[in-house]
Amino acid sequence: MLMSYRFFTDLSATARYRLVILSRSLLAISGGYLFAALSTASLALALPLPRPQAVLAATQLSFALYCAVIIWAFAAASARRAWLVTAGLCAVPAIHLLFKGALS
Repeated sequence: MLMSYRFFTDLSATARYRLVILSRSLLAISGGYLFAALSTASLALALPLPRPQAVLAATQLSFALYCAVIIWAFAAASARRAWLVTAGLCAVPAIHLLFKGALS
């Protein structure tokens, strides 16, 4: 185990709060980017448009999805829930891309 549970219980309330904010910030930046990238690739393959238009539409939508994940990272009731929901959201386009053979 990298860090024990006792490490987190021995911290002051301020330090725990800062770790939660750090966790949510990392989720907003990296998780949001990952979800937007996976969704863009998945939608570009799924949209029934000519390839250039499908890529453009998926890319435009990815900006809104990225913003939504950033908002969700700080609006969720707990950091754990925010991470789990974002992981679940990332799994959907990743599974679609695996079935299409795009992630090989």
